[in-house]
Amino acid sequence: MEDISMLKPSKMKKARIIISKEYYDDVVSILQDIGAMQIETPGAEAARIAQIGAGGIAAQKEIQNEAQRFRGLEGSLYKTASDSKVSFGSIKELMKEAGSIKIDERVSSIRKETEKEAAEIKEHSSRIAMLEIIQDFKGDLQIFSSGSVKSFIIYGKDGKKFIEKLKGSDDISIISLKDAWIVSITAAGEKEFSGSAEGYKLSMQLIPQMHGNVAEALEKERKAKARCEESMKSLQHELITISDRWYSKVSAIREQFDIEMDKVEVANKIGVSKSVAIIEGWIPERQMGSIEKGIAKISDGHYVLEQISSEEQPPTQFDNPAWSRLFEFFIRFYSLPKSDEIDPTLMFAIAFPIFFGFMVGDFAYGLIMLLGALWLLRRLKHPPKKSRLPKKIVSFVTMIISPSGLEIIAKAIMPGAVIAMILGVAFNEYMGFQLPYTALFNVEANLPTLLLIAGWIGVVMVEFGFALGFINNMAHGNKKHAVAKIGWMLAAIGIVIFGLNVLHKAQLGTPFSLASFGMIIAGVIAVLYGEGVQSMMELPSIVSHILSYVRLVGILLTSVILAGIIDLIFLHGVTHSILLGIVGIFILIVGQIFNLIIAIFESGIQGARLIYVEFFSKFYSGNGVQFKPFKSRRSRTLSRFIIE
Repeated sequence: MEDISMLKPSKMKKARIIISKEYYDDVVSILQDIGAMQIETPGAEAARIAQIGAGGIAAQKEIQNEAQRFRGLEGSLYKTASDSKVSFGSIKELMKEAGSIKIDERVSSIRKETEKEAAEIKEHSSRIAMLEIIQDFKGDLQIFSSGSVKSFIIYGKDGKKFIEKLKGSDDISIISLKDAWIVSITAAGEKEFSGSAEGYKLSMQLIPQMHGNVAEALEKERKAKARCEESMKSLQHELITISDRWYSKVSAIREQFDIEMDKVEVANKIGVSKSVAIIEGWIPERQMGSIEKGIAKISDGHYVLEQISSEEQPPTQFDNPAWSRLFEFFIRFYSLPKSDEIDPTLMFAIAFPIFFGFMVGDFAYGLIMLLGALWLLRRLKHPPKKSRLPKKIVSFVTMIISPSGLEIIAKAIMPGAVIAMILGVAFNEYMGFQLPYTALFNVEANLPTLLLIAGWIGVVMVEFGFALGFINNMAHGNKKHAVAKIGWMLAAIGIVIFGLNVLHKAQLGTPFSLASFGMIIAGVIAVLYGEGVQSMMELPSIVSHILSYVRLVGILLTSVILAGIIDLIFLHGVTHSILLGIVGIFILIVGQIFNLIIAIFESGIQGARLIYVEFFSKFYSGNGVQFKPFKSRRSRTLSRFIIE
């Protein structure tokens, strides 16, 4: 079955590396930089020779402390772009470079001073806003704050109603201004006042202790705010200067410390004795050569790299063409394939856009989806400083799906949108309107033909699924189950032929009828042989799975009819009166938006469902384990080895 290897994940081999202990750190480093081995705890055979986890780095605690220190320092500096990359020859050199960085105290001090100035600016701004509200008051502000009196500024929609409620109390005095009120209360009136504001739409601010009139207080607060802003600007300038000088180096050191920390963690899975180190794990077969080449170079040929047998299920690494990798997200969402079964990513990448585009089937809807996807991708890559979208909608969407998930969905919709545009031209469908040309294929007029096409799509998908199930079982040596898959294929096509004969009122004795009976009987016998009597309960599901593809036409037809009704209401309104015209325009806009949303969600959900349920169930088991290689992630550092 090597001819279907392109439809399978990367072929995995479990390997054991035995090296002299003196090459331990270098070999672990190059394995990390190649990033092609999932390191596992060695088995009992290796454990008898070496102690697991004995190869921990002596400076482990120091590395942890420095890693934490540089993560905090990097987070405190402003990010700066840099094309230069740094290489560290050893941990000793890394520690020396880390020790040369002496900016921690000043950076921490700047951050604290900046936070203090920001808090004071906020306080001054609040006082300025408050004073501007009561600038009509001409007296001394000192009267509003003392040990026995508290004063509040009241303003807002229900301010007048609230003030009327307070009038008449001996413990509360009120000063009316242009757009606000100043309410002063004594200690005796505080309890009554605190509960009285409930149920009113108003704002309430406590007047702090201030001296002089409003104009004098405003000038004082504005000057104080300006001083704080100037001080903050100076601090930020200093931090920018420090960041320009040190950020690149700090970031590189932090990255290298993170890489060293990964080595510390993986050391718990490596066996070490007095003379040798033993590393075991999974490696993609096609990368065995690069692993061996790297180890041979580092250890001067003093190594052993051998494949070892294992009863464990190998981890799964996708191995798909670049154009289809986007759709791996949907396969992971369903279930990761096992490493030795067919990976359905390519089939999903082909079928889903076709199904999606077919169900939308409208040029205008397809164009809007395409432009919307392009806009979303641009917005995700270049987010605006201030969004004009409602915060509740944005927070709701981000709560359901991450930005990376939104990016994947936008990219997945694009090919389907293009297909919808092409079919929209063929169907002459433009949001329910038709342009002055004859459609190549009218949806409503050719409904029986469309239903037949959808039915044959169902037959092809179901039969193809069983064929893949046959290939999977043969590859695993499950010959009885492979025979059962052939039986299901025969039974399915036999039932289809029989059904067509019934629809066309053909005689039961015709060659086609006899052939369909023969296929059904042969299929049932093969299924009974391969899967037993209980499998017969699944026989009716073949028909339902094939007929399920008729929903392709159902969703398309629903969208076309609904768009046509919306357009008809609009045209009826604009041709009768201005008022009905306005109502018609409103219905056109809202209705088309609603129909578009339904088209996106229904086509997306049902398109994926047809693949997940009616197709995958014929051959796919999933429940694979993801391949997690021991890998360095470098953006500001270089490996000390040349990796070819």
